[in-house]
Amino acid sequence: MSLEGAAEALRDALDELARGGEALRARSRSSIASSLANAWERIADPERALGRAARTRVPESSGLTLPMVAWGLSTTLGDAREALGSLAAQMEPPLGTLEAPPRLGALVLAGNVFTACVQPLSIALLARVPVLVKASSADDAMPRLFEEALEAVDPELAGACLVVSLPRGTPTLEDTIVHRADVLSVYGGDETLASLRARARASTTFVGHGHGLGLGWVSRDADLDAAARDLALDVAAYDQRGCMSPHAIGVERGADRERFSRALAASLEELATSLPRGALPTDVGAAQVQWRGVAAARGILREGDGWAVADEGAQAPRVSPGWRNVMVFEAPSAAAFAERASAFGGHLKAIGVAGDRHAVASALLPGVSPRVCRAGTMQTPALTVYADGLPPWDGWRRFVSEE
Repeated sequence: MSLEGAAEALRDALDELARGGEALRARSRSSIASSLANAWERIADPERALGRAARTRVPESSGLTLPMVAWGLSTTLGDAREALGSLAAQMEPPLGTLEAPPRLGALVLAGNVFTACVQPLSIALLARVPVLVKASSADDAMPRLFEEALEAVDPELAGACLVVSLPRGTPTLEDTIVHRADVLSVYGGDETLASLRARARASTTFVGHGHGLGLGWVSRDADLDAAARDLALDVAAYDQRGCMSPHAIGVERGADRERFSRALAASLEELATSLPRGALPTDVGAAQVQWRGVAAARGILREGDGWAVADEGAQAPRVSPGWRNVMVFEAPSAAAFAERASAFGGHLKAIGVAGDRHAVASALLPGVSPRVCRAGTMQTPALTVYADGLPPWDGWRRFVSEE
């Protein structure tokens, strides 16, 4: 099909999707939540056809190993029904207001964490907004599995969700989506966000989630062995490719940093067997060699089968190439750690804490709003969790006030 023909077909599909919004707006939020839960549970269940398909298609699409994919499906979707019910209740409109859902939404996904689509997809439909999902051309398995599951459990609701993957270098097709959307929610690099924001209509609500990273913190009174096990899981999850993956871990002065580093290395070595890492891309391999070389020059480098821990003393935290390479550094106090963490600004998405979480959260500089959570839970956020300091439904909902 020619580019012009593809653009026309896409416009027709968007028109059909917008027409599906009428039925969606007539639905109760609880019925939408129930159907969403039914769809996600089909994908989570390894005994169902779609569950078995997920365990074949997602590893092939994402580059993650099967054990890592199974872990991601279980931890993200295991309590989907309860979480979606809670989310639906929280999204009920305030008294004295009427909802006026946008006519059409577009969700642009990145391809680094395959479960990252679960929250925004669910939010869009719970907000009663028909949504076009532009999946990553590198990894589109999960949103397409959801599309299949939704068609099986609720064809009417499936009519309000369309998943597409566009070939690279087709800005005309991308513009067709961007120019039609009343809400444009984008996950990706900062350049992608800037480009799409500039091309959107002035009246479009733009919600951007750009490049991000995480950090870890271990207080002097923490159980170092438990902290190492928990933070090792945070590092290993999704092969440290997520925007909440910790790239550096601060250890409070007075704690045995060397002991923690050794324990962290031992835990990562165990996870190399139970949750093995996927194949390392060539370009990441080159960055990894450079990062490890600097680590060896600045401190103590411990490395094994698909992981590395760099103990760099009191050096400032630095970003790793991901793929299970993590730095350990010393900070005098939680306040000093928070000040260093704040230097990452809006790129800081999560801090996993072994110790007093409030001591870290309260010391962050104004305008820095990561998710501060218990170590070991950085990669398992609730569906209701705030992102970049904003509620997850930010941008997807509009109201008419009655006075």
